[in-house]
Amino acid sequence: MKKVLIITYYWPPGGGSGVQRWMYFAKYLSGFGIIPVVLTVSEKYASYPQTDHKLNKEVRHIKVFKTKTFEPLRFYSFLVSGNKTKGIPQGEVSNKKNPLVSVAKFIRGSLFIPDARKFWNIFAFKQVKLILKNEKPDIIITTGPPHSVHLTGLKLKKKFSVKWIADFRDPWSDLYYNKDFIRTRRAIKKDSKLEKKVLANADIILTVGSKMKELLVKKIKGSENKIKYVYNGYDAELFSGVIVEKSNKFEISYIGLLTENSPYKSFALSVKDFVQKISSEKDIVLNFAGKIRGEIINCFKSELPGVKIRYYGYVSHEKAISIMKKSDLLVSCLPETEQSEIIISGKTAEYAATGNPILSFGNKSGESALILNNLEYAATFSKNEIKKASAFIKEIYEKKKNGKPAKNNIKSELIKNMSRYETTRLLAELINEIS
Repeated sequence: MKKVLIITYYWPPGGGSGVQRWMYFAKYLSGFGIIPVVLTVSEKYASYPQTDHKLNKEVRHIKVFKTKTFEPLRFYSFLVSGNKTKGIPQGEVSNKKNPLVSVAKFIRGSLFIPDARKFWNIFAFKQVKLILKNEKPDIIITTGPPHSVHLTGLKLKKKFSVKWIADFRDPWSDLYYNKDFIRTRRAIKKDSKLEKKVLANADIILTVGSKMKELLVKKIKGSENKIKYVYNGYDAELFSGVIVEKSNKFEISYIGLLTENSPYKSFALSVKDFVQKISSEKDIVLNFAGKIRGEIINCFKSELPGVKIRYYGYVSHEKAISIMKKSDLLVSCLPETEQSEIIISGKTAEYAATGNPILSFGNKSGESALILNNLEYAATFSKNEIKKASAFIKEIYEKKKNGKPAKNNIKSELIKNMSRYETTRLLAELINEIS
């Protein structure tokens, strides 16, 4: 059997979408004749925004090596929030106007290139040399963010001529919240140069969608054939084990990260417009689960004073699936950026796998919209299409009220091909191509 070494900063018990892509790839790779070995950071030293210890059971049979690291990100977090973990950037950067925050944004944006987790490379490279000697992997895989992980792959490629796949879960130099840091021209130039070195030297560049592939292809001439994409998926095994019973209320749910960069106000106003058109707002429940600031939750409470709002905070992955399956309508709010067409919510495949209707705010020509267009009860609206979004909510509400709830076909080819097993099959094919 072939063997791959996956070098990833995010790993259980770390929580959130950054963990799940490679956790599930590792879970299913052995079914395709490939043994995964993982190198990651010990949770004692990592700066994880959140943890989910229930995920440990998914990887209990995988050999994992853990190292120490040096984490200046904890210092940054303390400067911007007064807490060692609450200020760790996740989809947005603090907009507080005070000297300490400005200093922190300059240090992070201009001195820690490509990111503040770059110091893990020192510990990772030392451990990798032992793993190469003892485990003899056929291929090295690095996954970012943090994109500094790819610099370990680059060093290994140059020193040991290993076969190397670099996975881009998010953009690197084009990451949308980079603009919120204080960055010098020199820092921006250095960041771009490192990105291009990785793109040029990896044997395969892997990413999460066709639009992201197009963005990366433009950076390196002649790279089209080696840049591939495999969507994030849903774990059919987990889904089948989560049994729920729907309530008689109409439950609208948002699961995941929600930031100031997202059109959440359009979501709130659409629900408000919908509520004004029905006889009883007491029929409606609005669920939120994930990392969401209090000011955003308060915006919904202010706009929808008669609607019951539940905020669960960050929940385990299993609990998140339970909330999704129990819902009547699932909502996504994608960040508004210059590269908005490349963004796919980490929850897209899981939303689709519930069979429940999906309302998305975002780029109507973007990757997420292209996927949702294949479902009968899914729609994407721009932030200004409040009335249209409201009408879609009302349509789904009335179907439930009339005893004929709207459902998407979970046996469709689209949803079947987005299962974690099937996405791992595509990864295995890429591994076999270059090993």
